Amino acid sequence: MSDSQNPKSGCPRNPDLERVSGMNLDGASDRPHGSTAGSRPGSQAGSPPRSAASRKTGGFGVEPLGYDPAREKPLRPADIVGKRVDLPADAYLDNPEKTRFTRRPGFNTQGKPIQIQLNVYPVTDFSNNNIYQYDVSISPEPKKESRALIKKLWNSQPVQEEILKAGGKWLYDSNKLAWSSQEISRQEFRVSVDLDADKPNQKRVGSDGIYYFRVKQSAKINLAYLHQYLQGKIGWDSHVLECMNFIDHCMRQAPSERMVAIRRNFYPRNSKSSALSPIVVAYKGFYSAVRLGESKRLMLNVDTANTTFWQTRTVAEIALRMFNAHKEQWSNYEWVEFGEQLRPVPIKDKQGRTVPGQSEAFSLLRRLHKLKFVVNHRGKLQEKKMYTIKHIVFKEQFGKEGANSQNVTFDKKMPDGSLRETTVWQHYNETYQFRLQYPKLPIIETTRGGLFPMELCNVAEYQRYPFKLDPTQTAAMIKFAVTRPNERKADITQGFQLLNYTNDPYLDAFGIKVSGNMQVTNARLLKNPEIAFAANQKLNPGVSGRWDLRGKRFLEPNQKQITSWGLVVCGRSCTKQDAEAFATKFTQTYRNHGGNIGVPLHVVDVPFSIGDYGEICKEAWNMIGAHYKNFPQMIFFVVPNKNALVYERIKKSMDCRFCCPSQVMQAGHVKKANAQYMSNVAMKVNAKLGGVTCKVASPGPSSPFFQDPTMMIGVDVSHAAPGSDSASMASMTVSMDKNATRYAAACESNGWRQEILQSTTCQGMFPPLLRFWMNTHKTSPKHVYYLRDGVDEGQFQAVMETEVNEIRRAFRECNASNPKITVIIATKRHHIRFFPKPGDHATGDKNSNPLPGTLVERDATHPHHFDFYLCSHVAIQGTARPVHYQVIYDDASVPPDHLQKMIYQQCYQYARSTTPVSLHPAVYYAHVASMRARAHENIHASQKEAIGGKEGHPAAKHSSEVYSERGNLSEPPPLLPMKNVGIPTERVAFMNTTMWYI
Repeated sequence: MSDSQNPKSGCPRNPDLERVSGMNLDGASDRPHGSTAGSRPGSQAGSPPRSAASRKTGGFGVEPLGYDPAREKPLRPADIVGKRVDLPADAYLDNPEKTRFTRRPGFNTQGKPIQIQLNVYPVTDFSNNNIYQYDVSISPEPKKESRALIKKLWNSQPVQEEILKAGGKWLYDSNKLAWSSQEISRQEFRVSVDLDADKPNQKRVGSDGIYYFRVKQSAKINLAYLHQYLQGKIGWDSHVLECMNFIDHCMRQAPSERMVAIRRNFYPRNSKSSALSPIVVAYKGFYSAVRLGESKRLMLNVDTANTTFWQTRTVAEIALRMFNAHKEQWSNYEWVEFGEQLRPVPIKDKQGRTVPGQSEAFSLLRRLHKLKFVVNHRGKLQEKKMYTIKHIVFKEQFGKEGANSQNVTFDKKMPDGSLRETTVWQHYNETYQFRLQYPKLPIIETTRGGLFPMELCNVAEYQRYPFKLDPTQTAAMIKFAVTRPNERKADITQGFQLLNYTNDPYLDAFGIKVSGNMQVTNARLLKNPEIAFAANQKLNPGVSGRWDLRGKRFLEPNQKQITSWGLVVCGRSCTKQDAEAFATKFTQTYRNHGGNIGVPLHVVDVPFSIGDYGEICKEAWNMIGAHYKNFPQMIFFVVPNKNALVYERIKKSMDCRFCCPSQVMQAGHVKKANAQYMSNVAMKVNAKLGGVTCKVASPGPSSPFFQDPTMMIGVDVSHAAPGSDSASMASMTVSMDKNATRYAAACESNGWRQEILQSTTCQGMFPPLLRFWMNTHKTSPKHVYYLRDGVDEGQFQAVMETEVNEIRRAFRECNASNPKITVIIATKRHHIRFFPKPGDHATGDKNSNPLPGTLVERDATHPHHFDFYLCSHVAIQGTARPVHYQVIYDDASVPPDHLQKMIYQQCYQYARSTTPVSLHPAVYYAHVASMRARAHENIHASQKEAIGGKEGHPAAKHSSEVYSERGNLSEPPPLLPMKNVGIPTERVAFMNTTMWYI
């Protein structure tokens, strides 16, 4: 839709809509711009006459591409279907013969056999092959976003009469495909639809205004293809995808008619909810997706789903509360102060002139773009029409007052047919006889060109809130979402009953049957390892998954004796007496754990008057260095409270400016000086200084895991919050000892929202770590485990073709041997959960969570690929979430027993924990490092605060006038390196090869 400009008001208008309604406020047509209405309902006689719009688009003869080939990369069919179904990795291969992912070599034989319940329901039958697929064409073609219009056309009387005549049960995907249980005569029907047939006095838009609907048979779905794929008799192809697409729509059809459907989630209208803030509400719904099962049958995965939505308030109220939450000083402002803050502020344009610009408060309103609303006020109480916010009107010509209801005008059609310039405020006063309560608030412009006051727009229900939650909202969300296993299992059972698959009319019509019982699977319980500390101290945590550090000395202390370290009290975070008491107790605690300490921890005060935290770091560095007459080896910082920006500012200075490990502590913990807290800090400090907390005990002198020199590599890429302009951060961790207890890490920016490591990123991170590994071990690795986090099935091939090839290239260029490589994808974002039998202490803990070491290889896993679910930890709260490990490549042919034991037992070696962790440490460390990488961005603190939101937490971009990281760059700037002029080379080398990120 192209907007013309009103010379009087400067506001965009839609002239075609004005010809219909005489104004472009709340009388716009519900058809998209360019569509037309006809005069003959339900006509069908061979080939219907074609309108001008139909001739322009080619009528039924030419199918549009659906994308701009010059600008967009088309989605693969699997990309579309995979939003609703769990498809295997080979579904996304462009050429299925090009790569075959690793097949399952067998099953675990060492663990203890157990049985547990999974939240999957077997599909017991899908043998009906009388399924007919039809292509649906509509001319003129509605816009992509006009799903409501497409559904309206499908449900119109002419189309439904033809469907009734054809017989059978019909499914429609509200786009291009339909399916029926019966074949229609001549394999096609055509019908014309006039949505304005009941509006004889409505002036037509365009020439004749008819939508032409064609339904033509395109294929016969043969579910035998899916059977054969599950049996391993054929590979994945388009026929199997067609089967999965049909079954997905069949499973979704009936629930989506009764509930709100968002991809794989369904929300009952009366679902549980909790207000997280005045603008965000959380709803509890149900997840449902079809999976391919190892038992050579389909499985239906049902789980709970907790999603955030916009509150159903007026847009004005949402805007005010969003404004209140943005800054502490704005928290108590009401409408008058809000209006003042929304007014334009003077800025300089490119020519140096002073012009009105958007204020910080006004920039927040960008979050409202694309929000849908309805209008319910006097005269419009029964209005059901839905509108979408295109933007909040802002024009320089409105000056310092900004665009509001009292100065934005439009041409209003009068009873005598003439046009009169009228303000929005006058229109509502004259037409509906009420005065706007907040006339100074900005005006909303919709995607159809309509203009609305914010106070009259009511946010529509069930619109997802797409932004990162702030800390308060996050805490409320966790409280709402966390449930114990028995409660979650009951919720899942309730969800399955509400989805009603056992009595679903569509499933029944197509011969699909679903069992009403959760699957009980044969699982394994792996034996937990013993933990070894220094002086041959060992302990066996058993199935409790916990151990105590009291009386334990770290396996390896800090590599060099501490001869220069200090504790800095920032401002008046705590008294110097509290800090000195903590320093004394911590020094003794660390020494008791084996710390190699030569001098006491020196305490200094640095007032806030010295400057920002960058200046505080510099002052602390100089004071501690002068006291010991040496470069500081470690500096502690005591800060008043938890603040992400403060933390990142300290880490940036200490990591990149002074190349010195640091530890940030909150003043409350320092004042309490709790013994457990000091032991936890000691674990982190020891790791940062090159030490090792513990390891899995070995029966002999060699490593319990590896026979040949082996390297563990973990890789993760973290992305900024939605709407943020920050780059993606890639990190890579590499094990540096034979037991895989110490990991060095490198990090770098990786484009914008790019999940796959770029070639330059990989080559910038890995070769230095490889060379250091080879210098340390005096050999090159013979076997490499490459563990990758956060990659979905559609990107497995890209991991192989890009990332693994870059790793091999680095080995060649470093003159290292060509190692065997095992590539494992570790995923936590899935919906499989384990439910031990109630009261069965052999398989579950006191909270009914699975015991550490619970391994599932059957039923919920892929029928052919090498994957498994492993629960390696004890859930502190809620229901334990196992990790899904998928071995996509393995030229070392590692036996399943050895691989699964190695992954599980290494989870007991995480450096800062006295419990096994849920995720393999290589990947866990990579995730921690990628989050820490944001502290190394080459951005000034004031700029980061402007784009970072409250307390430094990423938020939607709301101040691009202040700062834009991306600009016109094709790639984001590199991160600051952890080196600096004047820092000794050995200090730089140590910093870059120790666990600085922990």
